[in-house]
Amino acid sequence: MLKKAALDSARQLPLHTLASLRDKLNLEWTYHSNAIEGNTLTLRETKVVLEGITVGGKSLREHFEATNHHDPRNGS
Repeated sequence: MLKKAALDSARQLPLHTLASLRDKLNLEWTYHSNAIEGNTLTLRETKVVLEGITVGGKSLREHFEATNHHDPRNGS
């Protein structure tokens, strides 16, 4: 625990970097969780859906799976 604290204090990441890493992790978590369940959205399509844009040729179910998984009110 002390070694981790020393490492963390020696190389603190800027807040914008932490936010970027958190966004990337959340995107990939949403994509992979839904892919395991059979959702056919690609990683890029999942990103677009989470930005509020629909993807042609994909069902509303797949869109809602991504947005509902990512919604913080759902515990994600």
